[in-house]
Amino acid sequence: MRILLCDNHRLLVEALAAALGRLGHHVVAMTTLPEEAFDAAVECDPDVCLLDVVFPGGHGIDTVANIRATTRSKVLVLSAQCDDDAVCAALAAGAGGFVGKNQGIDDVVRSLDQVCAGKVIRHVDAAPGPVGGSGRPRSPELVALRFLTSREREALRLIAEGQSTKEIAQSMHVAYSTARTHVQNVLTKLGVRSRLRAAVFASSGGVVEQLYDRPEAGG
Repeated sequence: MRILLCDNHRLLVEALAAALGRLGHHVVAMTTLPEEAFDAAVECDPDVCLLDVVFPGGHGIDTVANIRATTRSKVLVLSAQCDDDAVCAALAAGAGGFVGKNQGIDDVVRSLDQVCAGKVIRHVDAAPGPVGGSGRPRSPELVALRFLTSREREALRLIAEGQSTKEIAQSMHVAYSTARTHVQNVLTKLGVRSRLRAAVFASSGGVVEQLYDRPEAGG
């Protein structure tokens, strides 16, 4: 696996590079600034970019979007800022996953493998309690719903209606493989292991109403 690393802490970048190298991976570039990460991604063509999105004086979310829009490289975010907004923003920008810096190297490598395989993963231990823009608590279900793209929300709605993956493909007018990917992304982002658990999720916390009423935007 060809990997690009970007974090504003040089010591962390070098330690990660050494650990990944011992495990047989090829670190093609190491940077400490998001703009350098983008240039390196274009020049070095890594399989995956492992980068933070929090930098002194700025944020790296735009770099995630630019790398995904300009190169073939996948992106895995590794950050100490694991709040709901940070994770949502990274996934919305095109990151294939989000891993907290409190995870071990084995978890990071496993996440890199999964992202390279096209999976969407979220591996963080904790996040602040869910609060809406008005300061009112939101249900955990509605918070989790924010992780889904519009197409994934549509897939979840169809799962809740009891449709099979084949039926979901027909309803969404997509290939079976695309529907299967949407379903798998829904399960991963919601942290459930089965379609049944996803259907149970959709039936609680006012989620179903949101799936029908919320206007769909790209995704």
